[in-house]
Amino acid sequence: MNKSISLSSVIKSASYWLKWTGVRWPLFVALLIIALASRWLRNEYGQDDSTLWLVMNPFFLLIQWTIIGLFLFSLVSTVAVWVYFYLSVKPNAALQVKFGDGKKAEAGWVNVTVSLTGAALRPLLGTIQARLAFTNQNLSGVIVLDTNVTKPRHLWRQALQGSGQTLLHNRGIYDMEKVLITFCDMFGLVSLPCAIPFTQQLYTLPVATEPQTIKSFPHSTEEQKHRIDVPKRVEGEYVNYKEYETGDNIQRIVWKIYAKSGELVVRIPEIKDPYASHLYFYISFFNGFTLNDGAFETELLNVYKDRVRNLLEALQRNDYTVRLPPDQEIPKLAGVGDKKIELYQITACFWQNKIAPTAFVSYNQAAFVCLPSLTPIEEIQTLVRHLPAAIPLVIVKLSTAIPSPFTFSMKNIFFRPEKKPTDALRQPWLISGLRKNLIRNEALITEAIRQRDNTWLTDRIELTR
Repeated sequence: MNKSISLSSVIKSASYWLKWTGVRWPLFVALLIIALASRWLRNEYGQDDSTLWLVMNPFFLLIQWTIIGLFLFSLVSTVAVWVYFYLSVKPNAALQVKFGDGKKAEAGWVNVTVSLTGAALRPLLGTIQARLAFTNQNLSGVIVLDTNVTKPRHLWRQALQGSGQTLLHNRGIYDMEKVLITFCDMFGLVSLPCAIPFTQQLYTLPVATEPQTIKSFPHSTEEQKHRIDVPKRVEGEYVNYKEYETGDNIQRIVWKIYAKSGELVVRIPEIKDPYASHLYFYISFFNGFTLNDGAFETELLNVYKDRVRNLLEALQRNDYTVRLPPDQEIPKLAGVGDKKIELYQITACFWQNKIAPTAFVSYNQAAFVCLPSLTPIEEIQTLVRHLPAAIPLVIVKLSTAIPSPFTFSMKNIFFRPEKKPTDALRQPWLISGLRKNLIRNEALITEAIRQRDNTWLTDRIELTR
């Protein structure tokens, strides 16, 4: 399906480009308030024969021109240092950016430190701020460069540095392509940008949820086919005891049982099985509705990855090694090895429409299958018919991934609810065509899986196996 303009993509693009504008909305609000106040005062007291107006008019003009003068002074100071930075400092400026542990972090608030080396000047009573610009129209939060870094026994600073937290809400790989340095005046009315190229990669993991365990076993046709390096323990027969036979080690005789029953039994030594199957967990990222890289699709992907991580970690608490066959090419990232990369593999995946679940899932080796509710009903009907009944099938419900704007809790009367990145999407999501298509598809899925056990359509992974 070709990409097209949608409400979702418009919201994402508008949010991105508005952060690049040099003039901020408080400037327009301030000018509007000054204009309305001036007009109201003139209409109420502006008569030529009014004694009160003769007193108020000079006082009002003094306040008006004082405000305008302060603003012009602040604006000239900001423009001057911005031009100086752009022409003289930027060509030789050096940047250093450090995230959490340097390579990965869990999605959410991430510690960030930004250092700018160069003779940058701050606007008078203003600030220098930094934003990290990623690909796919993503901008980090503001990091204020408020710390001077100097060499030992030197007075002149060597660099500006700022530390703080930025919200990296999306689960995935962040490719940084530039750092946006902005010069803000003391009133916060203008923000003059200057972009400095800078490349670095970071990936944010899906958010972990409450631990649980889901019992699952490899498919029977896969048993005893894969030899492993560390043999797994398996129990002996008849509760680890058997009758004594000629040739058995007499040191293993259980004398307590002989004293009670008069029978000679021996303990069966622990057997280590050098063969064990891997548990194949098939996760599909197939999107049969739209591949627009918009705000809605991105948030649905975030929620889906969180649910998938929950399932993966629950399955890993079994005694089998969990393997994730990919349904797309996983990008390589420096510093990420080939072992224990299951979480990275989930993190790096995107919605795709090339490999459908029916062509992806292997019925002979699958032990657990997970699909999004973006999967067309025809695909799910085919899987339900051909997937062995013993294999669990989980379909993650995504129509409720973005909460309704009418959600209300009694505690909201006394406490202000915490702001979340999805708050701006609640009302548009309520009227979006994607949500209507999802609800319609989930109703059909409910009917299709009604007759099959080991199948769930759920928005919360709380399964008991």
